[in-house]
Amino acid sequence: MSYAPQSDSEIKELLSACQVDTIEELFESVPSEFKQDTSARLNPPLDEYQILQKTREAAQNVFTGKAYIGYGNYAHRIPVAVNHLGSLRQFVTSYTPYQPEVAQGILQALYEYQSQMAVLTSLPVANASLYDATTALLEAVRMILRTDIKNTERPLFLLSEGILPACREVLFSYFNGDADADPVFIEVPLNKKTGATDWQQVAQEKPAGILFQNPTFFGSLETELEKLKIMFPEAIIAYGCHDPHLLTLLTAPKEIGARIVWGDAQSLGTALNFGGPSLGFLAAHTDYLRQMPGRLVGKTTARSSANIEEEVDAYVITLATREQHIRREKATSNICSNQTLIAVRASIYMAALGWEGMRDVAVKCIERTD
Repeated sequence: MSYAPQSDSEIKELLSACQVDTIEELFESVPSEFKQDTSARLNPPLDEYQILQKTREAAQNVFTGKAYIGYGNYAHRIPVAVNHLGSLRQFVTSYTPYQPEVAQGILQALYEYQSQMAVLTSLPVANASLYDATTALLEAVRMILRTDIKNTERPLFLLSEGILPACREVLFSYFNGDADADPVFIEVPLNKKTGATDWQQVAQEKPAGILFQNPTFFGSLETELEKLKIMFPEAIIAYGCHDPHLLTLLTAPKEIGARIVWGDAQSLGTALNFGGPSLGFLAAHTDYLRQMPGRLVGKTTARSSANIEEEVDAYVITLATREQHIRREKATSNICSNQTLIAVRASIYMAALGWEGMRDVAVKCIERTD
């Protein structure tokens, strides 16, 4: 166990340091009338095997149905390696790696996660995590506003009704229309026959950005994404996905002209846990490198302490446009804490399954849906 109580030898060492012989002596100052023997009312202690047996017996009396709700959170089998490695105290209790010389492990893990998400999304830059898909979508819109909007008019965004309702609600909450620069959102309905977003209904518009998720909130695939750049040549496409397994099967976002990919990666190695925690991800073209919210971990070289002439791989936070690293008015986002532990679990999960393994999961999901 990672957090075992002290051993007998450690207890003796502690008592010796306190200059007492027994634990009871530590509580001599407590009046006897306040001391009660509660152990008499407790069942005798159990060993590990007995605890597991008791847990299994209790679990047999609990009804567990199949999960069909979805709503952006999905249950997949999690390899044992994810829970084992993801529970290491070096990951669980680690603080923000401000000092790279003493945080190479967590920094390398985050670098691996970023690299894996970049491959998965087909875009070159991925950050080290966001809270969930709702914040990822919001940050995608804010990146577009900072980078691609040059005029003073209120920019127009086409917003698919196939996007998770919670994501749309957060977007409308943040951009409530009070500010002169707030964008205008046109919600695009879904085609009742195909379930895909009916972009033809807004073909006359000239949007600054196009927002959708694939598959849609209802599980249907967006079938005409290749036409978006033809219909809206000036628009920035922000592609959303709530189960990254499917990115191993679908046409790569880059191929349909997406400049940003946002979504939720909870399904990569994290259980449902009654609704949390989750893992927002954001990947983008290099044009957005300095506008990415949160942290970006980079790879460099360092001199070996054993041999000053030898260079070794090293990892550092290269861009962190938040917290004390930058003036508040120049920060790209107010993201401070993030989902580092969940990102590490996702990295372990992707490494354990590999591309083909994740593709197999995606295929099985589709087969069981039909």
